[in-house]
Amino acid sequence: MSHKRMLLTTVVFFFGLFLITAHAQTTTYGDTIFFDDFGQHITRVTTPYMPGGSYAFADASGNSNEKEIQDNYYAVVDPRHIADAGQSSYFWTSTSPTVTLPGGAKSYYATDHTGNADGAVMVINAGTTVNYIYKRPVILKTGFRYQFSFWIYVVARSSQFSMEVVNQNNNTTKTFAGPVLDAEGVWSKYTLVFPVPLSTTATLNNVTAGLQNKFSLVNGNDYYIDDILLSTLYTDPVAITASNISPVCQGQPIQFNAVPKGDAIPFVYAWTGPNGFTSTDQNPVLTNTTTAATGTYTVTVTDALGQTAIATTNAIVNPAPNSNFTVSAETIDLRHNSVTLSITPEKNVVYDWDLGDGTTANQTTINYAYTIAGNIPEYTITLTAKDSIGCSSTSTKKIEVVPFIPNVFSPNGDGVNDLFMAGYEVQVFDRNGIVLYKGNAGWNGTHKGKKVDNDTYYYYLNFNDINNNVQTRKGFVTLKR
Repeated sequence: MSHKRMLLTTVVFFFGLFLITAHAQTTTYGDTIFFDDFGQHITRVTTPYMPGGSYAFADASGNSNEKEIQDNYYAVVDPRHIADAGQSSYFWTSTSPTVTLPGGAKSYYATDHTGNADGAVMVINAGTTVNYIYKRPVILKTGFRYQFSFWIYVVARSSQFSMEVVNQNNNTTKTFAGPVLDAEGVWSKYTLVFPVPLSTTATLNNVTAGLQNKFSLVNGNDYYIDDILLSTLYTDPVAITASNISPVCQGQPIQFNAVPKGDAIPFVYAWTGPNGFTSTDQNPVLTNTTTAATGTYTVTVTDALGQTAIATTNAIVNPAPNSNFTVSAETIDLRHNSVTLSITPEKNVVYDWDLGDGTTANQTTINYAYTIAGNIPEYTITLTAKDSIGCSSTSTKKIEVVPFIPNVFSPNGDGVNDLFMAGYEVQVFDRNGIVLYKGNAGWNGTHKGKKVDNDTYYYYLNFNDINNNVQTRKGFVTLKR
């Protein structure tokens, strides 16, 4: 069986808890809940923390599978004494990396994790058994963080483990399925950090801490376990700072930010503020702001142990300048086409008008005459008011354009009133109901190329109103040349 000397890559995972490799630094109170280095054993012994019905003890005096610690067996022993059972073939260990074992097998020289004389490890030939390899009950205090760690040495790849902490008091389980381990011949440490949150009902918690094999493989999946530790972690008091991006202008969003400090994660956030504002986001956004949003916002952070910290931040929403203008007329036509537009001025505010026909202006009062040609249903007037700090508002109003229908027109070629209702769909009838004209170019007082007599004629006119609905006008017009 070939082996490779490789270092496991440092990986950090978070699933409501941490997994930290051997390279991570932690600080402990110094109180160890338990530490199991499996002692010093040159002969095989059992561990009381192997659950019943899981892995069978590989007795040195048992059958060949037991003596060789084959699939689904375990033993606690100094790895250098596995071969003491006297079998003809071993792949587990040797006294030198170059020694050939009986049967031609080779393996790395291995001691326990710390190199202790006769230091024992748990030898696991995990095989196809997916179950606990170590499980023990403990009593843990409420309101503390703990670290659960162990060392693993892969003899024959590949392998995979799971770390599990079960709190019977609050029915919570913290688990982590470790990575698939392919690097042989190196000790690597994994550490699970977990909190026991503050509780109003319990000061002590019944907890089980365990390791499980999560891989199923014949001719592989062989490893050592050593130095299993459960200890209390030091936890800094949680702290938090709060800020926001204001001042902003009315209508613009405000981004709030909370920056917590502490290592008892996860954190839970609770924001409150003016107008009943609440949020559980770490960095909430308040949209469609008004000046009523100006005020003090408070964020409370609660860590995984139930510790809390509070911070405040003041937000400012500047009012937008007024842009609501007045217009002197709601409708205009060809003969009545002038309007007056005005806004009550505010200090340090600039006004920009768009009169809807391409004309712009920046006065506070405007007298303007529209040039009306054809069936234009409306003009949209837009005013933007902007103050010196960049806050702005915009208002729009529409002026409806209605047709002016004269009761007399004079198609005499003098350039004045020569056409009747140019730009509108119109029909003109004589006294006998004969259609003299139909179209939108405007009637010039002729029919089939000949001038008609001075008389009164009936018209029927269609146009689009401000809502784009077709409106009809009908009546009489007098022709005078």
